[in-house]
Amino acid sequence: MEKYHQSAGVQELGCRKLFSLASDSDSDDDNGVAVEQVDGIKAVVSAMRRHRDSAAVQEWACAALHNLFVDNDINHRAAIVESGGLEAVVMTIRRHVESANVQEHACEALVCLTGNNDENNAAVAKAGGIE
Repeated sequence: MEKYHQSAGVQELGCRKLFSLASDSDSDDDNGVAVEQVDGIKAVVSAMRRHRDSAAVQEWACAALHNLFVDNDINHRAAIVESGGLEAVVMTIRRHVESANVQEHACEALVCLTGNNDENNAAVAKAGGIE
């Protein structure tokens, strides 16, 4: 994803693949750990920032973040937040109000990232996520 960071198509496909890897219920978290070890979370957040206007990139990036959280909630939540994922998801919700698919995946990611975490809830408010 890094080499072709300027291509929204490549970023969308990369996010789809990371979503798929994190969805693999047979992996027992191995895939999620592998994604994090190769900076997959940072790649997803970077794709979100670079391709803000691409609904497809945003949809699959949010889906990937959601699945990574579900795969291993505590460790991946911290990595997602540290990478700027929380702010990127809020930006996506605000920017793609016309896309039900983007809204669905972004809200799923946001729920996972903020659940039972006052600090993250405050960060969402600061990023303009409660308007």
